[in-house]
Amino acid sequence: MKKLALIALSLSSFMASATTLHVSPEFKIGPYAGSGISGAGLQLGVTDVFGLDALYVSYSHTEAEILLDEDKLTTYRLGGQYQLVDNPVKMALQLEAGMVQYEGHRDYIWSDQSKSAEGKGASISGAWVIFVNDNVGFRVGADINYIDQKNTLFGTNWSAMFSSGVVLHF
Repeated sequence: MKKLALIALSLSSFMASATTLHVSPEFKIGPYAGSGISGAGLQLGVTDVFGLDALYVSYSHTEAEILLDEDKLTTYRLGGQYQLVDNPVKMALQLEAGMVQYEGHRDYIWSDQSKSAEGKGASISGAWVIFVNDNVGFRVGADINYIDQKNTLFGTNWSAMFSSGVVLHF
């Protein structure tokens, strides 16, 4: 959380040259089949800076539970939005990169045993944004996380989530 606050402070220095504020709440589906809507996130930044439509920090937290399995993924990323098309509809691409923190716990039905794991890794995200006007857009995208399998209870190094949200420019 401290890292996110430091990045947000550094972005605030660009507020003087930026035209508007970029805010984008989202919800997440994943990281495995059947987990449903399991998380939420927020992008916060500025628009019209460094030749980008928006530059922002992104935070998300996902908690997925199935039966006795529980997994928590928290991501911290830096992202940018680049406007691709302006006519007839404004469309943009968002790309993010950063880190993910993982916590997992498994209980077993027929045993008193349980397993826990914690790990960190890399996280990337991409989303497509379609604006309905200059201030409101809708986005859909995907997150991909890499955490060394020995530090997780997943059956692989990779986890993926789908995300959807609203983009607001004030």
